[in-house]
Formats: sequence, C-alpha cells, structure tokens
Amino acid sequence: MQKAMALGTSRTILSFSLLSSTKRYHPFIKFPKRSTIRVLSGFRPLCTATPATTIEPPEQLKRSMLLERLRLRHLKESSKPNPETKTQESVSSVERESKAEEFDKKKKKKVVTVGSFEELGLSEEVMGAVREMSIEVPTEIQCIGIPAVLDKKSVVLGSHTGSGKTLAYMLPLVQLLREDEALLGRLMKPRRPRAVVLCPTRELSEQVFRVAKSISHHARFRSTMVSGGGRLRPQEDSLNNPIDMVVGTPGRLLQHIEDGNMVYGDIKYLVLDEADTMFDRGFGPDIRKFLVPLKHRASKPNGQGFQTILVTATMTTAVQKLVDEEFQGIMHLRTSTLHKKIASARHDFIKLSGSENKLEALLQVLEPSLAKGNKVMVFCNTLNSSRAVDHFLDENQISTVNYHGEVPAEQRVENLNKFKNDNGDCPTLVCTDLAARGLDLDVDHVVMFDFPSNSIDYLHRTGRTARMGAKGKVTSLVAKKDALLAERIEEAIRNNESLEALTKDNVRRDDARIKITDQKGKNAKLIKMPSQKSKTKGVSEKSSQSLGKKSPVTKSRKASVPAKSSKAAVKVPKLVKSAASSSKRTSSSGKKETGKSRASKLSVVGFRGRASYSNKKESLRPS
Repeated sequence: MQKAMALGTSRTILSFSLLSSTKRYHPFIKFPKRSTIRVLSGFRPLCTATPATTIEPPEQLKRSMLLERLRLRHLKESSKPNPETKTQESVSSVERESKAEEFDKKKKKKVVTVGSFEELGLSEEVMGAVREMSIEVPTEIQCIGIPAVLDKKSVVLGSHTGSGKTLAYMLPLVQLLREDEALLGRLMKPRRPRAVVLCPTRELSEQVFRVAKSISHHARFRSTMVSGGGRLRPQEDSLNNPIDMVVGTPGRLLQHIEDGNMVYGDIKYLVLDEADTMFDRGFGPDIRKFLVPLKHRASKPNGQGFQTILVTATMTTAVQKLVDEEFQGIMHLRTSTLHKKIASARHDFIKLSGSENKLEALLQVLEPSLAKGNKVMVFCNTLNSSRAVDHFLDENQISTVNYHGEVPAEQRVENLNKFKNDNGDCPTLVCTDLAARGLDLDVDHVVMFDFPSNSIDYLHRTGRTARMGAKGKVTSLVAKKDALLAERIEEAIRNNESLEALTKDNVRRDDARIKITDQKGKNAKLIKMPSQKSKTKGVSEKSSQSLGKKSPVTKSRKASVPAKSSKAAVKVPKLVKSAASSSKRTSSSGKKETGKSRASKLSVVGFRGRASYSNKKESLRPS
C-alpha cells in the first residue's frame, strides 16, 4: 500500500514538472521574454523595438531606491525659499517683459514694405504709368502714403529728399479723380479744377507738372501749370479750357483767382509740396488766404469736403505747430530716415584754419571730381559769394552756370537745362539755397563753399545728390566761425542721429553753458583748497593748546607758519589762472599747428600777408 502511494506521488510530481517545462513558467521568479524577431541580412526589421536588457532584480531595486531618494531630496530643496533665485527670477521676468514691449514697439514702428505697386491698391490705369516709368518696387514713403491717400485721409508725408514723395501723392490722387468721375459723374469744367498742387518755386512746379503729364498718358485727366515768372495770357487760356488739376505757385494762383480766371467751387484735393518751405519762407500769408474759402467745406459730409496732403523733407517743431493749427486733426506719417543722413552719401568736412585761400581750396576739391566726369553743385550763402566763386572758376577755365534769386526765371530754366545736358558743357552749377529744395537733378558731388547756418539747410543741400538709392558725395569747407556747428553735424552723422534742430545759435549757447559749468567747477575747487588749509590750521592750534608743554619760541614759530600758508592760499588762484592762460596759449598754438598740417594736406596756397594779418588779430583778441 505504501509503495502504491509513493508511486502515485512520484507520478504527479513528474506530470507537474513536465507541464511546467512545456509552458516555461515559474511561480516565483520572472524571467524576461526572449525576442523572437528574426532579421535576415539585407532587410530592415518591421518593428523598431529593441530587445529588452536583462537586469537582475537586486540591481533594479537598488536603482529604483536611489532614484526615489534623489527625487525626494530635490523636492525638499525646491520647497525651501531662496532669495537669490527669487530676485533672479523677478529680474528675468522684468527683462522678458521689457524685451516683449520693445519687440511690440518695433513691430508697431516697422513699416510693412510691399514688393510691387499692385499690392498698394492702385488701378490698372495708374499701373500703366508706373510701368512706363520702369519703377518696380515702391519706396518706404510710397508704401505709407499711397494707402493713406486712397483712404481719403488728410496726411503729412515726411521723408528725406529723393525718396519718391511726388509719386507717393500723385498716383493715388489721379486714381481718386478717376473714381469720382465714375461714381459721381463729374466731368472736366473750365476754370474749375478739382485738385490743386501748390509749390514754392517755378522749377518745382514744372517738375511736378511733368510727372502729372506722364501719368495722364494712361489715366486720362487734364492738368495745367500756373506759376510766377511766366506770361499771364497763356495761363488764362489754359484755365479757360476744361481742367482737372492745377499745379502752380501760391502768388500766381491767387492773382488768377482775383482776376476771375479760376473758381474755388469744385476743389476737393489740395497738396502743399515742400510744406516746411511754404510756412517758413514767407508763403504763410498766401496759403492762409487761399485756405479761407475752403475751410468752411472741411466738415461737410457725403464727400463735399476737401482732402489736404502736405509733403515735406524736413519738419521743425515750429512748422509742425503751424501745420497743426491750420489743419486740425491732420495725420503725420514719417519714415525712419527723416532728418537723418542719406545712407548712400559720403560726407567729408575740410576744416580751414583761416590762413589759406578758400577759393584755392575749392579748386583743389573740384579738379579731381570734374576729371572723373562728375556733375557738381557748389552752394554759397550769399549772392556776392556765388558771384565771386563763378568769376574765380571762370578764370581757371571751369565752365559754370548760375542759379540764384537775381537770375531771371527764364534764364534759370535755361541754366538748369545746360547743367542737365549730358554733353558735359557745363558740369558745375554755382547756386544759393534757392536750388536746395525740390529740384530733381542727377548730381554726383555737392560742395558747400559756404557752410549753412543750420542743419535743415544742410539736409536740403545734401539731398541734391544720392537720390533714389544712387551714390553721392558731399564735401564741406568749414571756416573757424562754422566749426562748432560742423562738429555737431559730423557727430550726429557718425552716430546716425537726427539733424532736426541744430543751428549756430543753439550750438554756441550749448557750448557757452558747458564752459560756464566747467568754470564753476574750477572755482569750487579753488575755494575748497583755502578752506581745507584753514581747517588744518585750526586743528594744529587746538593740538598746541591741548599740549601746552612747548616753549614760547616754538609757539612763535608755529604762529608764523600759518601766516605764510594764508599768503600762499591767497596766491593759489593767481597761479591757477596763469596756468590756465598758459594752457590756453598752448592749446591755441596747438590748434594753429593742426590747421597748418591740414592745410599742408590740402596744399592750399594762401594770400600774401594774410597770415600776418590773422596773427595780429589773434594777438589783439582778449585772452
């Protein structure tokens, strides 16, 4: 019986072991499954799963325990308050906020430039004129101005010279005239223009009129020019014909209105080109007189009012106040290059010490430029200066043409045509600031024989070259009286800063303030020196009184010492003054030497006896 029981138990154990071996199962130990994926050579596996690495249970436990301890330690350390991290986090958050604000500001300031004129909303008629001009990409002022004018907003368009401001208002203005004809059925009427463009000079009005005529070949409208210097009778005949646009100067337009040759009734669009010149150079009364009948129509609804467009290359604060007073609610649109140097122009400043001949210096600047075939404009401040330059260059066999106020208007036009001619007969134009504004000329080199009295005139003069991205050069001959203003302008150009409100008076005033503050600092230092010596004297007397053990002989000696020191204290300012005067003398001599070295670089021949005369002047000047 026992044998039978043993056999039974052995059979059950065997069957159990056999079953467990076939299933490969163990109730206590878990072994990892072997990977059954077979990869043949030259084939990629369908599944990217990698076979699991075999880790023994005790090592796995140790690893998990270590990771848990590290996690708990990290949580404890992070829960503790750390002031340094808090400050760093607050500073970083502030920095992030400031950066975000700067980015938003940049986003707001950034102009959305477009790749073509079609994206600005111009019609096919106007685009035909643009294609004929072979202009593909609009400039910054055109990207800003064209959509604003098409939205019928009164705007001030401000951008540097040569940036395409004329097209920025003329293209949308023509499109608005054509839209009014299509919507309202308006037709051309004699003596009743719908758009008026006012310009300060005849030359600028002729230039704008040429642009309008070129556009009218594609978008059909009729324009005429009415400006000073021309005969009245042909202008009357042109106004008696049906017209859409009148381009002219304020004085001549008012004359035709008074004579009954032109009527205000249908004027809807008004453009003031070179608006800063119009308000700053004596045109203000004429413009106000012209605006009086139009002001009561500004608030009329249903398109019965009028739209104003002001165009300028510079805008001072005084002129801006006048504009805001005359045109309330007008919107100012400015480019990033307003009141700044033109990127494609090179600016050179030649400082003259006073002993050399300025005309000879001009000749040495002109000769290499003319040898390259460049067209040069020479700017002078006065009529006498321009005549002297013209006579000197004529004597040195350099052909020139004049452009100033005493030259008749017809002769000025002829002189400009000679200068523009590609034959090279008259490559030099000697002019005053009359030629500094509005003229579209292909000039390679601008020379300032006389330095301007303010930075605005400097910007207008330099705007005659490097137009529409072309390269140009500006050379200024700087005399001693203009050195301060020239240094400020040169510094602003170097730092790419604004040249808005720099004048000779402002610069001299600032320089005087700096000198006064420096002198006050020196006087304060001189006052401190005797006070410190008196303090030391008092301390020595107190120490002698407290000791009281020394002989009277020593006391008398000590009493004599401070007397000497007080005398020395009185003499200190005199010594300092003499040192300052000697330093001034050395600085003036140093300036003379530097001026001579620059003159030697220019190799300019001076007048006879000029140097001795300048030395006498300097000796007579109060130190």
